[in-house]
Amino acid sequence: MTSAVHLELSDIRVAVLDPDSPVPLYHQIEEDLRRLIKEGAAPSDSLLPPEIVLSQAYNVGRHTMRMALARLAADGLITRRAGRGTIVKRQPDRTRFLLDRSFTRQMADMGRTARARVLEQRTGTIDENSPDVFAVHLGSPCLVLNRLRFGDDEPVGIQYSTILTEHCPDLEKYDFNQSGLYDVLAREYRLTVKEIQHTITATVADAEQAELLQIAVGDPLVVVRTTTFLDNDQFFEYTTSLYRADKYEYSTRHTYAA
Repeated sequence: MTSAVHLELSDIRVAVLDPDSPVPLYHQIEEDLRRLIKEGAAPSDSLLPPEIVLSQAYNVGRHTMRMALARLAADGLITRRAGRGTIVKRQPDRTRFLLDRSFTRQMADMGRTARARVLEQRTGTIDENSPDVFAVHLGSPCLVLNRLRFGDDEPVGIQYSTILTEHCPDLEKYDFNQSGLYDVLAREYRLTVKEIQHTITATVADAEQAELLQIAVGDPLVVVRTTTFLDNDQFFEYTTSLYRADKYEYSTRHTYAA
């Protein structure tokens, strides 16, 4: 086993704290160490300088230093081991999971190229075997489109989609290995997506899903079910997406009025 890299203060270059700031010193230290870990100055599996050395570098007492390290440990960024010191934990390779946009746009925003491999593409009509959300559309024409989605060349998700084709006839003639669904709808049919409603749960990969996503059977998956509406408020698409949980997490933020 390769021994851990022992970091020196010259390696990480800690920030100067602001004693006049309303932000507590331990929180300033915590944020600075988070930055160093995120930027790679304190890489995974490395040993941080000893607590007393960090205390002196930040010009704070040992208690303040311990509070900052305890908060990082609670968030899974570091681990503290007796006799070894403070070790930077290996972090999952995740990307923020933004649900207010198409998969293609998500990938573009992250500097990756989205592509797809169509697993199934067929026309049909809504029947009793269709998702429950289509109950009032029995007999309506539809397209079933199931795709394995990639970011660059890495498989990251499987999407099972059912699209009502009343407003987009002949949708099946397009090659969704090359084109995004929403791009085709906007470009060829002048249809604009107004609203996407999401339900988020979790599951584990079965044998087929594990093989497609190149993970182990039983690995966790993020399940995102989306109901999509056009600008006339008409419901037209339902998709169940399964994303690798080791690559993506869903983040949200709420702002409360004072």
